[in-house]
Amino acid sequence: MAKQARAMRTYDRVLDAAAEEFARYGYANTNLQKIADRIGVTKGALYGHFASKEELAAALTDHLDGAMEALLTDATKPSTPTLNRLRALVLTLGRLFQTDARALAALRLAVEAAWADSVPIPLLVHTHGVVLQLVGETQEEEHLDTAVSPRPLADLIVAALFGVICTRYGGERAEPGDLVEAMWNALTHALGATPPR
Repeated sequence: MAKQARAMRTYDRVLDAAAEEFARYGYANTNLQKIADRIGVTKGALYGHFASKEELAAALTDHLDGAMEALLTDATKPSTPTLNRLRALVLTLGRLFQTDARALAALRLAVEAAWADSVPIPLLVHTHGVVLQLVGETQEEEHLDTAVSPRPLADLIVAALFGVICTRYGGERAEPGDLVEAMWNALTHALGATPPR
């Protein structure tokens, strides 16, 4: 039992170290020795958990896919007014990438892989589809102006959200979650969104 717990701790430490390396240096510039050095294990011990850099990247990608699937599925459940669900989705995604180093690393890996293959980024495509659905429903509920087609509004929301997450711009090092909330507030104000009662 103690051996199994120790193995799980090492597994988690390896994934966390890999996340830091991938997020900072990208896939091509990350190597297993740097990951092992970061947590003070031998490369052989690392191989006991992951046989290759590809396996590490896949584990991080699976982590993000699971988190995204849960968030996107929750957003489509009609439990609250649609504008509230759209806001919650945007803010929760901002917090996810602010607090989860594994998710942030997997995002970078997804972007790099899609660019290398000259294809759209699958998780952004999936997110855009859900946001588009929510924007359309919000317009039907008359909480967003219908003068603008839902697709450009969804484009704007997704571009602004992932732009804030990926750039973290500005002189002050505000947390992405704070920047995402400020972006959401400015965006909904500019679009004349009316909160549900």
